[in-house]
Amino acid sequence: MATQQTTAAPPVTLEEYAALSKHPRYELVKGVLIELMTASRDHERTVIRTGRHMDIHVDTHGLGEVYGSNRGYVTDPDSPATLRMPDISFVSNARLNQPELAGMLYDGAPDLAVEILSESNTTAEITQKIDEYLDAGGLAVWVIDIDARTLTVHTADAPPLTLTDADTIDGADYLPGFACPVADLLPAGAV
Repeated sequence: MATQQTTAAPPVTLEEYAALSKHPRYELVKGVLIELMTASRDHERTVIRTGRHMDIHVDTHGLGEVYGSNRGYVTDPDSPATLRMPDISFVSNARLNQPELAGMLYDGAPDLAVEILSESNTTAEITQKIDEYLDAGGLAVWVIDIDARTLTVHTADAPPLTLTDADTIDGADYLPGFACPVADLLPAGAV
């Protein structure tokens, strides 16, 4: 009896990705669509709190733009392409005028990508995202762990720095002048 051979679907291109319906939301990893899961209440509260503090600072000082999770960044344009959608991102004025791919996707990583851990994230997945952001020109990645009440700063030129909710995060050279208690970024009721 002959066996049926199945073939994998061809990789999704950036143009095909841009033509997709936006709901549900997807990242594109080496040409494969990965559906993003619905966020928990504490996850969303952390997105809002962190984004609000960043946005006020960026607007006050005219530094660029802060985006939510619907902004795509092409961290690897080679076929099959990879596109990520961090929970929060910051793009400096110096990089805002770069042309967008497919009318909606930045070519490269944001200056700062913020990923907030959820139950569906694996260590390998988060490590891969951090590496992709930094390899694609990002200056820093913050990984917020709501349950542990920590924020870990990843940059290309230093080992990861983990801060607790008793510490203050400093935006260093990637978000100049920004300083905020980590506790202010986390939901008050999260433990």
